[in-house]
Amino acid sequence: MLATAERLHPEGPFGPVEIIWHRPADPASCDGDCDYHPIACGEPGISVPGGLRDVPDALSEPGERWCTACRPDVTLDGVPPVEATAP
Repeated sequence: MLATAERLHPEGPFGPVEIIWHRPADPASCDGDCDYHPIACGEPGISVPGGLRDVPDALSEPGERWCTACRPDVTLDGVPPVEATAP
């Protein structure tokens, strides 16, 4: 899935970086030379810097997670939720 990264420093500028992946609001409008991308979960005008990447559903890098509003069918640890089955 195409996504753009939001980089957070929850412990301050010298602490570890947390990367939150967001779906772009209009990926077709990207020509590969964009400085900012509007994100699907944001209000109009909200955008994040950086390019688009193809990001897997199940993230494997430490410190990365999907935005729960952009990718609600993936939990914070990147593992799809278990679907209940009828008895």
